[in-house]
Amino acid sequence: MLEKGPQVNTSLENIRRDLEVLRNAGALRPEQYASITAQLPAPGGYPSNYVDARPDLPQAIAQQAQDPNHPANPKHSKHAEWAKGLAEKFGNAMVFGGGATLGSDLVNGAFNALKK
Repeated sequence: MLEKGPQVNTSLENIRRDLEVLRNAGALRPEQYASITAQLPAPGGYPSNYVDARPDLPQAIAQQAQDPNHPANPKHSKHAEWAKGLAEKFGNAMVFGGGATLGSDLVNGAFNALKK
């Protein structure tokens, strides 16, 4: 975990733009878009306090690898266990992503078949 916490602050304009992109792409229903934008301050109002919670993972791992007391350091006695755990997490993410894509393709194929 990063010592200083998340550092990325997203402006209100960026949030509104991203919501419009999602709405135009069909990822948000009109009522979802209206509900979310109703909760945002009016343009020119207070700045957003939204902080992106995703840390800069590659930089964090690189910093951890420099710390001799952290398992990410190749010379640490538990480095092999740490690396195996990281590989398992990436493998699980890959399987989940593949399954989600396959499921999405199946559902879209079924809906497209019903349209015809």
